Amino acid sequence: MTATTPPDGSSSATPASSSPEVVTEALLALGRDPANPFTVAVEDGRIVATWVYRDAQGRVGSSRMDYKLRITLLPETHEYKRSEIKTERSAGNVSGSWSFNSAKVVGPVKQTLEAHGWQRRRSALGKAIRGLFS
Repeated sequence: MTATTPPDGSSSATPASSSPEVVTEALLALGRDPANPFTVAVEDGRIVATWVYRDAQGRVGSSRMDYKLRITLLPETHEYKRSEIKTERSAGNVSGSWSFNSAKVVGPVKQTLEAHGWQRRRSALGKAIRGLFS
């Protein structure tokens, strides 16, 4: 079993949903994988993937920028809610360049959740629009 595959090894289009504990452990494993630029922890009942994509110190200041993807599992429906936060803290002036692409975090997390049978919760508006076209 890898972080993105469910424990039963199924590869069907609609896999059986893993328990919240199993999917949480799979997401925590993503944060331990050196191929990913982020860490994963459980904070206040949410799974939080954090990517510090800028952490610089210079003679005239400091700068830190990070991105957090928060996942709240809804076990009764095997859905999850997602929220994103980008923060920037700086003092003085630190020059340099960096690149940021939230897909580097969202992609692996979404793939893992889907592989374990979890789907993103649709908003009321999304459900209404989908109902119009089905």
